[in-house]
Amino acid sequence: MALAPRNLLERLRPRRAGLRLWLGLSYGLLALALVAALSSLVQRVAGQKLRGDIGLRLETNARTLADRFDEGLFERLNDVRALALLPGMDDPLRNEETLRDLFSLMQLNYPDYAWIGVADASGEVLVASRGLLEGRDVSDRPWFQSARREPHVGDLREAPMLAEVLPVPAGEPLRLIDVAAPIHDDHGVVVGVIAGRLSSSWAETMRQSLRQPMAERDPAEVFVLDRGRRVVLGPEAWRDQVLELPSARAAASGRHGSSLESWPDGKEYLVGYAPTMGRPTFESLGWTVLVRKDADLALAPVADLTRQIWLLSLAIALLFLLVASLVARVIGAPLRELAQAAQRIRAGEPGATFPPERGYREAWQLSEALRTLVEELTRHQADLTQLNRELEQRVRERTQELNEANAQLEVLAMTDALTGLANRRRFGDQLAREASRAAEIGKPLALICLDIDHFKSINDRHGHPAGDAVLRRIALLLEEQVRGNDLLARIGGEEFAVLAVDTPLGAAAQLGERLRAAVEAAGTISIGHASVTVTVSVGVAGFPIRAGDVLRAPERLLAAADDALYRAKRNGRNRVEVAAGT
Repeated sequence: MALAPRNLLERLRPRRAGLRLWLGLSYGLLALALVAALSSLVQRVAGQKLRGDIGLRLETNARTLADRFDEGLFERLNDVRALALLPGMDDPLRNEETLRDLFSLMQLNYPDYAWIGVADASGEVLVASRGLLEGRDVSDRPWFQSARREPHVGDLREAPMLAEVLPVPAGEPLRLIDVAAPIHDDHGVVVGVIAGRLSSSWAETMRQSLRQPMAERDPAEVFVLDRGRRVVLGPEAWRDQVLELPSARAAASGRHGSSLESWPDGKEYLVGYAPTMGRPTFESLGWTVLVRKDADLALAPVADLTRQIWLLSLAIALLFLLVASLVARVIGAPLRELAQAAQRIRAGEPGATFPPERGYREAWQLSEALRTLVEELTRHQADLTQLNRELEQRVRERTQELNEANAQLEVLAMTDALTGLANRRRFGDQLAREASRAAEIGKPLALICLDIDHFKSINDRHGHPAGDAVLRRIALLLEEQVRGNDLLARIGGEEFAVLAVDTPLGAAAQLGERLRAAVEAAGTISIGHASVTVTVSVGVAGFPIRAGDVLRAPERLLAAADDALYRAKRNGRNRVEVAAGT
């Protein structure tokens, strides 16, 4: 056994090694190099594409949440701007009880409002929700100073004045987001400011809304950083830490994407990042959304793919070595037979002769063998190419599944979960689009706002499940009366709206009366062991929209319909009022 390596080395000497051995070694090494090169190329291309798709998924999640923050602030700012346009808002002291009721209703519909109030031009709070801070001077507050000039959206900051009167968890400062708008009198002079202050739980709720769906199918952590790259929302252990990361710096410069980076905890993560962009009506808060995933967990599919490719490559290489050995044996056999015959003849053995004349047939056989080897290599290369295509198809299918899931999330985001109707967001988007279309084709646009009378008393007496049953029943009654091309939406707690396209004001008023009558004709609504009689008050507004008034038209139309609705409430409820001058 000790002589085996020496014998092998002796056989590999140029003068002693046979053609079969050299051919076998040559073909085997060539096959190994080719398989290794092809496998490395396939692994690198497929791995990079798969890693890019994983990063794109994290980036998409980050961009989705950033857009939700912008859209949420845009809706809240529109709420405040709509309040600023309400009749009587320029004289809040005369209408203070009505305004307090209105503010309480808004806080009921949107619990994220920690405080809503009106200050005069000097900064004194005149009317506020639950009377908080009335009489206090807020002239030095950034939201008041900015909102005297234009609508204002402020960053998350501490609110020491409200911390004195609102319950705050021990050891935590009260941080609020400000949305405010100026109040003008009939001459366009600023006479005050109305502000709504959102609690940080509003932003945390949005963060959780993205994190929770990912928790099961794609576990990841979501961080929200402010303009100074300080963590304002995220896991408790990271709160208020400043993250100097490549992803945070890239998002702060307005870019979005994904990166593989090390975090302060010493671990490596794949991070998708996106900045908030703001809206035309307000500048971005400068927030950054980071969606991170442990690098080993995120890139596990890439590691699995790499392992599968190299295992397959090893199997192919072994197969090539076997084929190369067989081919070398076939190619070397005629020459070996000729050499043995020559040795026998040289030794003078009786009857020793050369093998039959083969001439060019040997060259043909050699050519056939080489062609067979090339065909084998080509076939295996085609197998690798097919494997690459199948991997790409699998990635496309996963991407399509992700797109379908995002589309389903978008549908859910546009639908009211209780009634199945369009929600406030979809209603606002459709109102803007229909206003633009009405201006283009010269057709009128009408809006009908409906509010359930004495709905609060139903909730107080029978409980919120009973109120939910009433809302669902009213939604069904209204759906039966609304035309197919009109949009019925639930835009508040007990408030509905119908966007009637290509509809004159008179026809819209008739539709409003039919809706009111349908609810009244329904009689009592059963809620468990009890039943209630429900009516609605209706406000109707409509007017042709000029091309130059497209941006303000939705706001004006909504304000006019709300004003008519409030007149219907004041004039006895269960009636239809048409907005004057529309």
